[in-house]
Amino acid sequence: MHRLTLPRLLAQDAVLGPPPVGVDLHPLLVDAGLADLAERLRAPADRVLLISGDGDPTCHNNETALRRAPRLVEEGLRHVDAALRQTPLAPPLAVAAETLAQIALIARYGPAWFRAVGTPAAPGSVLCTVHTGTGLPQVVETAVGTPVRTLLGADPARSAQAVLLGGVTGVWLPGPRALETRWEPRDGSARVIAALPHGRCGVAETGRMLRLAAPNCRGRVDQIATALDDLAAPGAFDFVVRWSTQSAQRVDDPATHAAARLLLSALAVFPEDFEAHAASRCAAEPRGVETREVEPMTGIEPV
Repeated sequence: MHRLTLPRLLAQDAVLGPPPVGVDLHPLLVDAGLADLAERLRAPADRVLLISGDGDPTCHNNETALRRAPRLVEEGLRHVDAALRQTPLAPPLAVAAETLAQIALIARYGPAWFRAVGTPAAPGSVLCTVHTGTGLPQVVETAVGTPVRTLLGADPARSAQAVLLGGVTGVWLPGPRALETRWEPRDGSARVIAALPHGRCGVAETGRMLRLAAPNCRGRVDQIATALDDLAAPGAFDFVVRWSTQSAQRVDDPATHAAARLLLSALAVFPEDFEAHAASRCAAEPRGVETREVEPMTGIEPV
């Protein structure tokens, strides 16, 4: 099963009856395959912090959970609050809105129901933000292991020259290879799939992603994004290649490491675009202002 049809996270109206009370949350989460989450709840905390964002401007999963399933998020928050060993001097426990909704479903329907979809390593349904390259992004509910082609849909899949898996912390894959890939999010990467249609410039889109990532990086990511704007400038192309190769080893700074990995994948997937920019031209089709096109990675209309 790929796109889920059974009511889960995005169908709060299907949740009937009052929530269960007095739930022993820890064994339920362990049986559901979420032992790491159960262990987190064993640590003392003074309160629960609700994470409403995703830390990635291209991802909209948590805000969608809050908008579409507020009742589940509230139920999960009550379960977590009851399970905590509350200590005033302990740090707060931060839990994402989507995770709280999953906790509420497990408390209602049990671990076996939760594990009925997904994989042993990644059980249950999850939310994924899908950018098809035109229009605003869509948040879909699916399971890890779903083919990328299925998540994008037939038309965007056919028209994709490349696909970005993981948002600003992800990597580019060539279209044909990406469409045959099953979606398995990397640790620490956003649950985002973004198609880049033919006619779009891979250099420009990579620069946009680097600018979104720059505020979280200690490396010179903003300078790299600026260099991408003018690769024909003396030394610009060498600077970009040298930085991406060296910074990909920066395990001390995960955000910069991810940005460098993204740039390295772009150099491999869009060699013709980089060569064109180094020669002061761009092979991509111009985007007319009159069409009111939507940026494929952010869902933000250009000025």
